[in-house]
Amino acid sequence: MNPPNNKQKERERTESQRALRLLSGAMLAGLASVLVYAIQVGGKANFFTFSSLSLLLAGASALAGGTMGFLFGIPRTLQQEGAPAPADPQAENKGGGRIDYRVNTNLEQISDWLTKILVGVGLTQITEIKEGVFWLTDFAAQGLGAQAYSQVFAFALLSYFAVLGFLFGYLWTRLFLAGALRQADQAAIGELAMEVQKATEKVETTERKLEAMKKQSELDAEALNLVYRQLNPSPDLPSVSQEDLNKAVSSASHPVKVQVFNQAWQIRSETWKSDKPKMELTIPLIKALIAADTENEYHRNHGQLGFALKDKTQPDWAEAEKELTKAIELRGPWKEGGWLFYEFNRALCGINLDPEFSHDLSSTPKHKQKVMEDLKAAAQAPEILRIIKSDPTTKKWMQLNEVTDKDIK
Repeated sequence: MNPPNNKQKERERTESQRALRLLSGAMLAGLASVLVYAIQVGGKANFFTFSSLSLLLAGASALAGGTMGFLFGIPRTLQQEGAPAPADPQAENKGGGRIDYRVNTNLEQISDWLTKILVGVGLTQITEIKEGVFWLTDFAAQGLGAQAYSQVFAFALLSYFAVLGFLFGYLWTRLFLAGALRQADQAAIGELAMEVQKATEKVETTERKLEAMKKQSELDAEALNLVYRQLNPSPDLPSVSQEDLNKAVSSASHPVKVQVFNQAWQIRSETWKSDKPKMELTIPLIKALIAADTENEYHRNHGQLGFALKDKTQPDWAEAEKELTKAIELRGPWKEGGWLFYEFNRALCGINLDPEFSHDLSSTPKHKQKVMEDLKAAAQAPEILRIIKSDPTTKKWMQLNEVTDKDIK
């Protein structure tokens, strides 16, 4: 059987609403008869007494009937027990007599039990029910006057409003409660779906982070392996190219880059005098760190490279001066940044690049001014001033250029 379309559902809903309006009109008509009865029997003196009692009796009867109608009208979420739930809770009915949501509540089970009990007891105890109705009618008639027809009116009033209440409660429950339950179920399913989606996204995010961490740890391990091979060359292994070092260090995490820098710095500072070939092994590492610093944030990389190039077995004074100049540029003014060894070592580079100095002659005024600026800056640190006074190269240059200690302070 094909499921009803939206137009058919809307038509059925309109007809049900029309039935509710008719029942409401019938109730108003019954209330009007109650007022007529009160005027007729009680007159002006007892009008309010009879009318209030009649209205309360009618209301109680309608409430009892409405409760019964509610119990009989509670919708079942499944018409076939054990039927599988649809994949989409909001999907339209797809035959088989099932409605489009699947939630069994205790209220439905209680309604089912009570309606079956009431029907069963009513069929087996119909005689007692008849006597109970007569007793209730006699009891209600006592408050409706002593006239002979008060019992008739009481019976009519009870049955009339009980039936109307039952129909009204049943239709209202079928018309509005099913939709309310469906919306509540779908809202709950929607919230659950959102929670599941959030949990899924969180799990996926965690998995991506773990995967990224795993990949980064592999890159870090590769970088440290190449660094070890660079600092400990073996005839059994091929030499590490600068390109491979650059790629590995650039892909490494920041802590690993810091570790590489500290290792290169330590080895360079410990071996620049005693083991220059060992010290020269740190130069590719420092170059790789510079290549990884695409934002030019770290002046110490260039400073360490300048020191290493200056202290090679065959010093590269020009490249050393270039790197020290870059380090000074990134560091900023020496009065704010410190690191005055940059100026001292650049002064040494400038002296050794001066062709006049190689011939034991005084420098040109321009070259002399350049070296003097670096020496004056470096001399601001007392420990560097002592080195300037004792270093053979600076002492010789100062003598050739007639520069005294006071001139650089």
